[in-house]
Amino acid sequence: MKIALSQLNYHIGNLRYNSEKIINAINKAKSENVDLIIFSELAVCGYSPFDMLDNQEFINNCEHAITKIAAHTKEIAVIIGAPTINATLKEKKLFNSAIFIKNQSIIKTINKTLLPSYDVFNDFRYFASNDIFEIIEYKNKKIAITICEDLWDEQRVNGNFSKELEYKNSPLEYLSKFKPDFIVNIAASPYSHNHANTKTEILSNNAIKYSTPIIYVNQTGANTDLIYDGGSLAINSKGQKVIEANYFEEDFKIVNSAEIEQLKEIQKVEFNKYTYIYKALVLGVQDYFKKSGFKKAVLGLSGGIDSALTLAIAVKALGSENVEAILMPSAYSSKHSVTDATDMAERCEIKYHIINIEELRQNFEKTMSSVFKGTKQDLTEENIQARIRGSILMAYSNKFGNIVLNPSNKSEIAVGYSTLYGDMNGAISVLGDIYKTEVYELSNYINQHIKDIIPQNIISKAPSAELRPNQQDSDTLPDYDLLDRILFEYIENNLSASEIEKILGNKKTIDFIIKLINNSEFKRFQAPPILRISSKAFGTGRKMPIVAKY
Repeated sequence: MKIALSQLNYHIGNLRYNSEKIINAINKAKSENVDLIIFSELAVCGYSPFDMLDNQEFINNCEHAITKIAAHTKEIAVIIGAPTINATLKEKKLFNSAIFIKNQSIIKTINKTLLPSYDVFNDFRYFASNDIFEIIEYKNKKIAITICEDLWDEQRVNGNFSKELEYKNSPLEYLSKFKPDFIVNIAASPYSHNHANTKTEILSNNAIKYSTPIIYVNQTGANTDLIYDGGSLAINSKGQKVIEANYFEEDFKIVNSAEIEQLKEIQKVEFNKYTYIYKALVLGVQDYFKKSGFKKAVLGLSGGIDSALTLAIAVKALGSENVEAILMPSAYSSKHSVTDATDMAERCEIKYHIINIEELRQNFEKTMSSVFKGTKQDLTEENIQARIRGSILMAYSNKFGNIVLNPSNKSEIAVGYSTLYGDMNGAISVLGDIYKTEVYELSNYINQHIKDIIPQNIISKAPSAELRPNQQDSDTLPDYDLLDRILFEYIENNLSASEIEKILGNKKTIDFIIKLINNSEFKRFQAPPILRISSKAFGTGRKMPIVAKY
């Protein structure tokens, strides 16, 4: 059987757009005499539509789209993901389904069994769980169809330290009794750099365990904060990758089911971690603008590394003609910050403006002087500068339609080293899931492997907010090497202060940092959406109560 793996970039809720993409892929498959074409999880509507699934008209439109797609399946079979109505009226009103269509007719609907409700996933909120296990027979082959999480039954609750399995049953345990010739897994599996190998391991382990080849079709593209890496696969019964689609782009691969066991294993290619992070962030920015109907961006360019890296990513994603920068020096801005910023802007060949905020700063302080009388200058006056800059960026956005990009990194967001309604402004946070140490690594990677675009002085100089004389980040925070290790253990690994102390020592610093993290929850609650590239990003993947006592 000739099988096509169709890896597409879907637009959530844009059923006409998605249907046209799907139909074009079906026609391409027909032209290449494909017997079966496979699309990803919830391909018809895009993943995930969240509360759009509560709208009856939306579900009806999904059904109409499936009917339209089915009309193009003459002499070909299709496996495609879509929401379907749960006619049993038990549990939730919908299923997350894989629909098998052949010769213009829906032959069978297979429903998702394991419904994740952790991290960024919320399937359990919308869908009923499957309890009927059956296979598809087509072209004298038995096909076991699974949907994404259905192969993840052996993962642990809250990570590897727990003995409790996330799920109590395994769909493949039931499906394997039918002795399928191969397993299909349709997925909407988002990218995470520190879990990049886990998906392949899960698929390979299942192929080996059940001695059955697996065909895995993932989507690509970005939907707000979630970025999908693609990387669709065909894996033989020995757990070896024999077909692999490209990452972070659409792709179309063909494999013959009779040849999966004979194909040579793909040679492993060791990629720099930042190759994927860079591609993910570029795609994240690109799709955020494209799918939101925006074209132009603006950001504050300070001469620091965060805004420089954000600019480099934005220019790659949107083109230099669609990105503008505003330099907003004050009396505390060093001369080299302005020259570094202009150097960066000119290297990127973008339009930029210099708006000196010193007069505004002084007028603001003068206006507040009667209220602030008898008090000393402190963080208040520093934040005033950040908020002036935020207001200028938003004014520019309002006037010209350029969408503001937020350049704050994960380290700053974690400890609250940012100003609400100031440098936290923006429609999308580009670096909000990247620690400061990773910002330096990614900047060096871009200069060495993509284009030497970020001035070396920006990379090498000590980081500073430049909101008071001779200010440096190290005045307030520990060295970023130590800070980021504490943050990683607390945020990604979910360790307590005492557990982190056993690893790193330095109890006083650990307690101080964790207090900053917990006290800054109210800021993160109001932060822009953050492009997720790790296993635990702020936002939908990590929700904490603002008023909790830790």
